[in-house]
Amino acid sequence: MKRCATCALALAGLLGTPLIPASTEPVPVAGAEPAFATPTTLDRIGRIVVPVTINDLGPFRMLVDTGANRTTITTDVARRLGLDYATAPTVVLNGVTGSASVPVVRVGRMRAGDLVLDDQQVPVVEPHLIGGADGILGIAGLRDQRLIVDFKRDLVTISRSRHARGDELRIRAVRVVGGLLGAHVRIGRVRALAVIDTGAEKTLGNRALQEALRADAHAQTTVYGTTEATMIGDVAAAPDIRMDGTAFRHVIVTFGDFHIFDVWDLVDEPALIIGMDVLGAMDTFMIDFRLAEIHVRS
Repeated sequence: MKRCATCALALAGLLGTPLIPASTEPVPVAGAEPAFATPTTLDRIGRIVVPVTINDLGPFRMLVDTGANRTTITTDVARRLGLDYATAPTVVLNGVTGSASVPVVRVGRMRAGDLVLDDQQVPVVEPHLIGGADGILGIAGLRDQRLIVDFKRDLVTISRSRHARGDELRIRAVRVVGGLLGAHVRIGRVRALAVIDTGAEKTLGNRALQEALRADAHAQTTVYGTTEATMIGDVAAAPDIRMDGTAFRHVIVTFGDFHIFDVWDLVDEPALIIGMDVLGAMDTFMIDFRLAEIHVRS
């Protein structure tokens, strides 16, 4: 069986804290507006990794995750920060494959470029659950910002939302549970809802989508998430995935009864998580949370 690692998560029981600019001084990205811009690299399984300082220590290697509405750190990072997670209160962490009760600790400040998160309550997980990274920078809770990932220049930018002018294809988006943004797509003749998830290595589909497509599996794979639970998924080729005026071709989808679809209330209708196997093929993609738009350039 092949290993399929994903890092999408949703956290129950905590309110999201918005990302805010550290200052109003001009920065050399996205015009003269406050923004977070930092070099990015793809990790060994293709996810977006950026440097983040925590309580003035680091930088730590954090995964940028549009499928997570909370930021998470590992036990190694908590120990380096001197945080006592062993006696900390717990919260329920919902991952792709299951849920778990994990400790939650207070972090005074997290800084990513010119953007800071102050007074955060962050869950703590074992390092192997995040595939070797130091944590997850969850940004699904953004409201008035936009995320731009430029793979050609290896740059991630979070800035104020504004109407874009360029040659990117604009895709209308919809709000899903927990602040996530999704898009209505057509897969062959089947209509479905797609969640854009930069924390997912592979594209995942629910059983309703598999049944609607009549997709016969040609293999099975083990799917891992941010909890110890694992699941077996059916691997199958999907018809072209069309979003407004663009099409993603030759996409391989892993189908299953994944826990995260229950959390997002996306069990009964055809739905999928579009991961980095598809997003990483773009030159640039942007998610504008205020305007509820997705822009792509290939």
